[in-house]
Amino acid sequence: MSNSISRRRSPVLVLLAALALAGAAQAAELTLYERPNFAGVQVTLRGWTSNVSRVGFNDRTSSLVIDSGRWEVCTDADFKGSCVTLTRGEYPTLDRILNDRISSAREVGSFGDQRGAYSDWGRGTIQLFGRSGFAGRSLVLEGDAASLARSDFDDRASSIVVTRGTWELCSQPEFRGDCRTYAPGRYSDLGYGMAREVSSARLVRPLRDAPVVISAGQPAPGDGPARAVLFRERGLRGPSLAVAGPVNDLARSNFGDAAASMIVESGTWVVCRDTYFRGECMTFGPGRYDDTLAHNFLTKVSSIRPGGGAPPPPATPPHSAGIELFSDADFRGDRVAVDGPVADLTRANFNDRAESVIVHIGTWEVCTEAGFGGSCAAFAPGSYSRIGGLGHHVSSLRRISNHGPKP
Repeated sequence: MSNSISRRRSPVLVLLAALALAGAAQAAELTLYERPNFAGVQVTLRGWTSNVSRVGFNDRTSSLVIDSGRWEVCTDADFKGSCVTLTRGEYPTLDRILNDRISSAREVGSFGDQRGAYSDWGRGTIQLFGRSGFAGRSLVLEGDAASLARSDFDDRASSIVVTRGTWELCSQPEFRGDCRTYAPGRYSDLGYGMAREVSSARLVRPLRDAPVVISAGQPAPGDGPARAVLFRERGLRGPSLAVAGPVNDLARSNFGDAAASMIVESGTWVVCRDTYFRGECMTFGPGRYDDTLAHNFLTKVSSIRPGGGAPPPPATPPHSAGIELFSDADFRGDRVAVDGPVADLTRANFNDRAESVIVHIGTWEVCTEAGFGGSCAAFAPGSYSRIGGLGHHVSSLRRISNHGPKP
């Protein structure tokens, strides 16, 4: 990026960047928030994103957090328009150049597809052999295979070579039964329980390596006064911390993972296990919280903020549904419930129809093309009344984790 563009950074952004925490994480990570002060739907990026609209977040960012790396954010797709380079830190508000205008983002220093785990997301190669020692008939896979019977290789594999990615092999179709994971390498004998027992195979996709993770986030703070007090001991005893506004990281107040009970004097409060109001969150209204459930949650919290009212509860899921898709915004219109991988939503008469989503169980990879291709994003548990640029473009989806993200 040219020096002339770099100089366009606002004084507020420069000041906040200067106050960024020292240190670095292993992989660059940028989280965009829909509302100021880290509220609303949030999208975590871990690599080159030339068009944020592909994950439904174009021109929606009003605050952001850079956990690691240096990032260039631009007002147009393909890193065009007005661009600003930001360093590690938290940006609760953005100036007029960037507010609700970010359309592309990339880590400074990354080069196209050469960006580590990000480029390997969803890619892998494994070769199955019908006999031990890499002999006999073979089958090469570069994507998930829910049933090896379709390739006439059910219960045949005795040895494998994994050249890219980490693979899970299972004894039953649809990735069920006994499963075993294999990292890159040569396995001359699959051994007891797996040799000539493999019926399905799929790539392992660690959520921490997902290029994009979308989370429902929390509502913006309300306008009325709010006050809560955290205590280190049960029974509202011991050292305490009073809060009247958002605290992004309780560790800075020596209260990270340290609360044991809480009293909410006014307002509603969103308490989260990770910093910047991420991870698992609970909303508390006025009252005293010293029961076992509250205690077990409070002992692991890292951030707290006024909630401005509890978020609406998600619709009751159909039996065993992990995710629901709706044809209209705000969870209206036709609905389809899914609990397993769907490589082509055309079969469910729902291709390119989804406009809102509720994730009940696990984290789901949602893609714009059949066969889990095109632009993909991971959706954490939560309710998404609109999915933006992904709306009417979803063609396939599958669960990639039984839990939500842990940034």
